[in-house]
Amino acid sequence: MIRVGQEAPTFALPGAAGGTIETHALAEYTDRGWTAVLVFYPFDFHPACTDQWCSLRDADWLTLLDDVVVLGVGSDGAYAHREYATEYGIQFPLLADTSGKVGRAYGVLVEEFEGHHDVPGRAAFVVDPDRVVQFAWSATSPEEQPDLDALRKATNCRDDQCTVEEPDESA
Repeated sequence: MIRVGQEAPTFALPGAAGGTIETHALAEYTDRGWTAVLVFYPFDFHPACTDQWCSLRDADWLTLLDDVVVLGVGSDGAYAHREYATEYGIQFPLLADTSGKVGRAYGVLVEEFEGHHDVPGRAAFVVDPDRVVQFAWSATSPEEQPDLDALRKATNCRDDQCTVEEPDESA
């Protein structure tokens, strides 16, 4: 898995946002000086993924920051993402990594998940405008959710003003 301090792989994927289907590229946001919160998840409508998305949807601070974008990256197609976003009121772009290429580049692709192969595991990254990873997390159980306080701190990193420590996985 990509770690804090490493350069984030760039990508462009089709996705659903605001009811429309269009291509979204990481560089499209980072080149504007924005921070990107990348949220990987296996499937739309999976209960653990829905819990995660509803937590992020309800985190008001994510929608109040003008220079932060949240991009979901899942294995389902853009049309399934659009339906999922509509049903759960998710305003963030949900991108279709149907080939698993982006999940593989970030090191979060799992060989098998509930009978499906090569889908992303649940993970989150914060990528600063220089495309440096400031936060990296992956779920070790279906109930586990990212630490929203640590994620919030990482979205406020600018010009090496702070360094976010990776969570201690041995605790």
